[in-house]
Amino acid sequence: MDLLEAFPSEQACVQYLINVRHNGKMNCPHQDCKCEKVYTFKDGKTFKCAECKKRFSVRVGSIFQDSNIPLKKWFMAIYLITNHKKGISSVQLSKDIGVTQKSAWFMLHRLCHANKTKSFEFQSTVEADEVYIGGSESNKHTKDKFKSEKAVVFGLVNRETKQAKSFVVESANKECLLPKVGCNVKAGSNIITDSYHAYNNLKNNYKHDIIKHSAGEYVRIDARTSVKIHTNTIEGYWGLVKRTINGTYHWVSKKHLQKYLIECDFRYNTKEFETESARFDCFLQNKASKLSYKKLIA
Repeated sequence: MDLLEAFPSEQACVQYLINVRHNGKMNCPHQDCKCEKVYTFKDGKTFKCAECKKRFSVRVGSIFQDSNIPLKKWFMAIYLITNHKKGISSVQLSKDIGVTQKSAWFMLHRLCHANKTKSFEFQSTVEADEVYIGGSESNKHTKDKFKSEKAVVFGLVNRETKQAKSFVVESANKECLLPKVGCNVKAGSNIITDSYHAYNNLKNNYKHDIIKHSAGEYVRIDARTSVKIHTNTIEGYWGLVKRTINGTYHWVSKKHLQKYLIECDFRYNTKEFETESARFDCFLQNKASKLSYKKLIA
């Protein structure tokens, strides 16, 4: 209800987008133009640059570009996708905001694309683990059982900052997993994993602690540093990912799995925000480029 009261009209959405993305003053969004003087038309939605003379709307340069769907519906979709703990399906979203299922599916993927976590390095204490996403063998026909169709997903969680990153990888061998660690974790940090052999070489660049689940060990206290050795944090994150896929989307393709992981990362990384409006503003400030439908289905 607060969202509907805050954005009663399309013009209210336009002004809010200007305030959040442009600090209250509209600038020319074209990359080859540095002019800061912009004229506003009477409708309040159309602008013109004083130097390059190009007309544009507040949507240019944002994820809403080239979309005829009202900003009011986009804002509602952003609120629903960021504040529902396990996301929202395209079928349900289409009913909630009054668009077709195809449009809702495209909107969700555009929003997931914009959610992409900015590049940053983990340090201090990091938990790493891999998981397999796919259907249960018990649900398959006999002829299809035990045929490897599951996607391999690798994840990192920083205990101190409570930030997560997850990636779809080709396989669970060290050639695929270790480069992800190298690109995202600062050398010398403390990394905690299970006893999977692919992580053995982490000791060359990191302080590597291992928890042996196969021996019934799930938490151990390091006598020297008093650090708890476990992977319960990353396991909890995998629980959220699986409940999102199984409970909300029911099935996702390998092709689009990374976008759903990006969505889960964003909700997990903003869970400490005090208000829903803070998470909403964080999303609108994202400078990610739009995702075209042609590129999405390619």
